[in-house]
Amino acid sequence: MPSCPRESFCIYSHTLAPVNDTPNPFPTTASTSQKRKLEKSNNDSNTTRSGQTTPQQQRLSKPAPLPSPSSSSSSSSTGSAKLVSASSLSKQGTRQSSTEEEAALAAKKRKLAADIAGTGSRSTTASTTGSSKITSPAVLMARPEASRKPATASKPTAPGGKLTISGPPVLKIDIRAHSKPLFRQAVATQFYNEFVRIYTPLAEEGACLATAHAVDQEKDVHSKTNQGSYRSLAASILQRLKKRPTSTGLDDVGIDGVWSDPSVKASEDQALEKIWVAAGKYVQTKDQLEENGYPVEVPVEGTPPRHNPKKECERCTKMFEVSEDLEGVDMHACKYHPMRLRNKLHNGDKIKYFPCCDALQGSTGCQEGPHVYKEDEFIDLHHHIPFIETPKECLGSKKPHSIVAMDCEMCYTTGGFELIRISVVDKLGKVIMDELVKPGHPVLDMNSRFSGITSLEDAQLDLEQARRKFLELINRDTIIVGQSLENDFKVLRLVHTRVIDTAMLYPHPQAYLNYRYSLQKLAKMHLSINIQESETGHDSFEDAKTCLDLVRIKMEKDAT
Repeated sequence: MPSCPRESFCIYSHTLAPVNDTPNPFPTTASTSQKRKLEKSNNDSNTTRSGQTTPQQQRLSKPAPLPSPSSSSSSSSTGSAKLVSASSLSKQGTRQSSTEEEAALAAKKRKLAADIAGTGSRSTTASTTGSSKITSPAVLMARPEASRKPATASKPTAPGGKLTISGPPVLKIDIRAHSKPLFRQAVATQFYNEFVRIYTPLAEEGACLATAHAVDQEKDVHSKTNQGSYRSLAASILQRLKKRPTSTGLDDVGIDGVWSDPSVKASEDQALEKIWVAAGKYVQTKDQLEENGYPVEVPVEGTPPRHNPKKECERCTKMFEVSEDLEGVDMHACKYHPMRLRNKLHNGDKIKYFPCCDALQGSTGCQEGPHVYKEDEFIDLHHHIPFIETPKECLGSKKPHSIVAMDCEMCYTTGGFELIRISVVDKLGKVIMDELVKPGHPVLDMNSRFSGITSLEDAQLDLEQARRKFLELINRDTIIVGQSLENDFKVLRLVHTRVIDTAMLYPHPQAYLNYRYSLQKLAKMHLSINIQESETGHDSFEDAKTCLDLVRIKMEKDAT
């Protein structure tokens, strides 16, 4: 085959394929300039794709030396040499392509490792900013990234398990908000700056509170305003925060509207002390207590009990025989309505119905359970567990309280109505006792709809221990405030006659028919507040404090 005069740069015919002595029956018609353009475009694309020029491209881009006349005249003798050269180049190309594939695979592995390392670093950074469980909605709004689960096993927390998240809050964008997100963010930042100043003496815990309270304060402003009044209320609260002194302790914290000045609170406590001095004249007499079912004296020893094996069920009003060993049938013997009868108008007529299922009066109960009862006879109660009278001297070493408010929670057991919780506050509303009590008989109904108690696993005291702890706080002269406390004294097996019962303090117009106002009704009528609205049961401390407020309001009105 004759030598090509363009062999030095014609790579398609001479360098990538072995030389064959047989002439090509289909010679190419492409011109040399077209080949050069194609060669250039291929080289540019390869360079762009890989980011660098391969050794083969560098080798091919160099101009080969012009062939000598002797080599052109002896082309037939060099055919075998060209075949060896082409085969070696083919092997080098294959080896080079495998090297490029390995390099690409290594690059992918390096990128994947870098991504994993970046994720780990972000998780590690997040793990140093908060605890592993975000329980405060305010903190979660302030630090949305804190909700991400870190790659590490745990997050550091402050002593006591408190959150260590602090810093300027970052509000979530709410599309339902009436104000612009940037303006709300600016308001929250201004609140944060003031809370940081106020909580400076509290160190790290103050910094965390500043973040949470800034979010809570902005949220409170937003909930009370519209687009037109948001700015003015935020400005007013900001001015009050600027005038607020630095905190003196963890009991001197709170957002505007919740926080109260300790100096003012101290003066209010002193005023309350003066008001409660006159509480003695509101104590009910023994006759009033006895008429309303209070135990006023301990039954005489030796009095035979009036034990009746048959009792009336508190829920379905049917008579049943009391037994502590209940069978499977006994657990479904009572069909009752869990809610009391109410009145409503139907076609102009007043009818009574059960709100639990909208069934009319006299219908079969919508729920099933065992029969339960409540013992009211003092003799029978005293026969099971004896009553005691409040001692003259306090059983504890501390000075007895002059006035306390009490609320007890009870449940139904095979032995009747028993105590499961006792909560006591002093005359200023501070909690001085809160204990779960283990009943002496198997529980049939925890009465959770009213008591709010679903488990007694944490109960440590029995009835006698709980009663003794209560008697360490009071003596015979202590005034006990509460709503319908006759049931509380019965389950406590306690005789105490210094009582202010709010149900008797605010009598019902039809009290002669044994009607009474509920504590919820009295709070709405005289305090303009709503209580006992939780679906999980009553708050015993809320009930006790409400009784204190009702007595205080009564004394203040009578004093004016």
